[in-house]
Amino acid sequence: MTPLRATVRLQLHADFPFDAARAQLDYFAALGISHLYLSPIGVATPGSTHGYDQVDPTRISEALGGEAGFRALAMAARDAGMGVLIDIVPNHMATHADNAWWWDVLAHGRDAEHARWFDIDWDAPGRNGRLWLPVLDRPLREAVDAGVLRVAPTGRGVVLDHHGSQYPVQGAAQSDATAWCEAVNAAPQHLHALVLEQPYRLAWWRTGNSLINYRRFFDVTGLAALRIERPDVFDAVHALPLRLLGEGLIDGVRIDHVDGLADPRAYLQQLRKALDAAAPGTDRPVLLVEKILAPDETLPGNWDCDGTTGYDFMDQVGGVLLEPDGEPQLVAQWRAHSGRSGDFVGEEHLARTQLLQGALAAERARTGRLLDAAIVRDSALEELGAPLLHRALDAVLAEFPVYRTYAPRDGMQPEDLARWRQAADRARARGVDAALQRAIDGLVDDLLQRPGDAAAALRTACEQLSAPLNAKSVEDTAFYRHGALISRNEVGSHPVSLACPPAVFHRKAAARGPRALVATSTHDHKRGADVRARLAVLASDPHDWATRVAAIEAAVPEACAAVDGGDRWMLWQTIVGAWPPDLHADDDAGVDALRRRVAGWQEKALREAKLRSSWLDPDIRYEAAAGALRDAAFADGAARLLLAQAAERIAAPGAVLGLAQATLQLCVPGVPDLYQGCEGWDLSLVDPDNRRPVDYAVRRSWLDAPHDAHTHWRGGGIKSRVWQQLLALRRAQPPLFAAGDYAPLKAEGEDADGVLVFTRRHDGAALIVAIPRASAALRVRPDAPAWQPDAWTRTQLSLQEGRWRDACSGREFNGGDHMVADLWQIFPVAVLIRDDG
Repeated sequence: MTPLRATVRLQLHADFPFDAARAQLDYFAALGISHLYLSPIGVATPGSTHGYDQVDPTRISEALGGEAGFRALAMAARDAGMGVLIDIVPNHMATHADNAWWWDVLAHGRDAEHARWFDIDWDAPGRNGRLWLPVLDRPLREAVDAGVLRVAPTGRGVVLDHHGSQYPVQGAAQSDATAWCEAVNAAPQHLHALVLEQPYRLAWWRTGNSLINYRRFFDVTGLAALRIERPDVFDAVHALPLRLLGEGLIDGVRIDHVDGLADPRAYLQQLRKALDAAAPGTDRPVLLVEKILAPDETLPGNWDCDGTTGYDFMDQVGGVLLEPDGEPQLVAQWRAHSGRSGDFVGEEHLARTQLLQGALAAERARTGRLLDAAIVRDSALEELGAPLLHRALDAVLAEFPVYRTYAPRDGMQPEDLARWRQAADRARARGVDAALQRAIDGLVDDLLQRPGDAAAALRTACEQLSAPLNAKSVEDTAFYRHGALISRNEVGSHPVSLACPPAVFHRKAAARGPRALVATSTHDHKRGADVRARLAVLASDPHDWATRVAAIEAAVPEACAAVDGGDRWMLWQTIVGAWPPDLHADDDAGVDALRRRVAGWQEKALREAKLRSSWLDPDIRYEAAAGALRDAAFADGAARLLLAQAAERIAAPGAVLGLAQATLQLCVPGVPDLYQGCEGWDLSLVDPDNRRPVDYAVRRSWLDAPHDAHTHWRGGGIKSRVWQQLLALRRAQPPLFAAGDYAPLKAEGEDADGVLVFTRRHDGAALIVAIPRASAALRVRPDAPAWQPDAWTRTQLSLQEGRWRDACSGREFNGGDHMVADLWQIFPVAVLIRDDG
């Protein structure tokens, strides 16, 4: 197995298949990457651009190049000294006609071979033992009468067809299917009755959130949850990756959405055992999990994996680089401009209560039915009554501090109970009445702790509800309602407090496992690493930002009047954050390209917020007004120039913070994960913008081109050079980075708080890393990511005895005290490796 040193995350699809990835192997090797980290390679729905909507996890996608294409890529990677990790999806599958397991369930109902493979509540009240499919564009009777739902003969038999989506039909003619279908379609009453005879119930899509009876991935009706805890499902889903591992074609796997599984701990133990048994050598395969950690949460110690995919680091690095003193003013400005509270806890709580009643109502009702079953024949709980206990569960879930707990079947562990009690305390603090308080006590201190199958089923349902509730309420709702500083509204973050103290950053870095991924950009991010770095500069001078916003809005007052202040405030941040450093205001084509990208973000932001518009009920008039403001700002000469000037104000200091962020990613414990193309400036926005094609020709040109911090920095090559130089250092010093310790150091002097310093040591080798925090942003030159002449002249750093070489600038230093201004004279960060040879 190739030692894990640095990964490159590649998003595979029909326009970037295995052959396209293979064509870039020499570039990745030259950059210093050790492993390709591939998005799912199994068969997905036709035209999928991401692969998470799988229909057959047992085969490699022909759209990507099939088995032969994957083998060619894996073998070429081995020849280049690289390994391969693949992303697998054990939580869900697409409800698509190409999914043979799902088709079997549709065709045969609860008696199907695969009926227990999916998490379906066949006994849900009012469903008559059928699978509820809320997929019609109108109520059933109207769909039949309008002719948009019809029977049709196909190669797989007679199907119900609705705008191209197909569903199998029981009771169809065995011969002359064409004539039979014509007769049925000509008789709406017959067709309606035929639909009602099927093992599934086609229904209006608007009924889905209340009547759907299969567990979904979050609230996505097109993705049905698998019961991976069943041995037959586990074996089927993992047959392909285990075979590829056994053949030496992959080095490990990444698990998508591990929190969606019934028992992640047991699953990981089972998978670890299977991976170790399948591995052809003695090296232990890599096992990583996609897991969102709360700020005070750590990965459970009994999970047999190598760590997370790095969202936690994204949060920590974004917080530690931020100027904490700017937060109160930013929040005050947000309140004044938006009219909203500025209290993220309040926004989150409101979103949770709304989602429990809305998008996740079916999952909430299912959990409630399990609660009802668990209190049967318990006189005390029956006296409280199911309705009151349901309210108690809602109240506690609305305050839950983490994605979920991981209680075993025999009851809660102390750490699980502590989380539930924490949520219960917060619920009580909202001033609940005596009856509800008693119900909360009965729920948390009694019912959820009980042994037995009924209580275990309830606990699992609560855990599988709290995870999507957290994700949907925080990442997909509150992040779009709270915009004090949107760089901190990122996957893995919880912006109750914007800044992360250095002591916390150091503590978490020291505790990170050596094979955990360290990411700054991902396929799930809301905005790219360098958008966040640029926006962090706003916290260094909030007054300047507010003044610029006022000037921009004064240039387009009529368009502003039709759009809420909060939506405007987030729009301006998005534009200046994503404005490329080399884009001039008079570049009409470049400005229009940015406008189109911002338009995609804006539609998603308005609908995810669910305030003035939503995906279910889009307000086209308001969205048009918001779009008109966006377009006016780009079209009006004065407004466009003001936006360009605001972007230029944060360009150079944002570049410094971007380089600092990349330096930390490449030097702290863990494995740096390079999201595709982000070795240059990553100014991407939320998907699909963050999955745009990568210009590898430009990135190849960066490998040998000279880049310094004073000239030619705007195109992104300077950041690529940091990646190349520090990956070369990791390749030259593998034990230091794989096993070296981590300890914070302190600068001394007037501006010491603006310097983040740490050392790593192993077997005589030593590294010292010194980077600036955002409090230093205003000391950057206005025209380059370099320091003003008088910056850092009263702050020093002590180097241990010996000879030190800066991996970024190439300069050498003797041990002893050095002014930070000297260390950062050529490059705005320092990575000093002891070089006593």
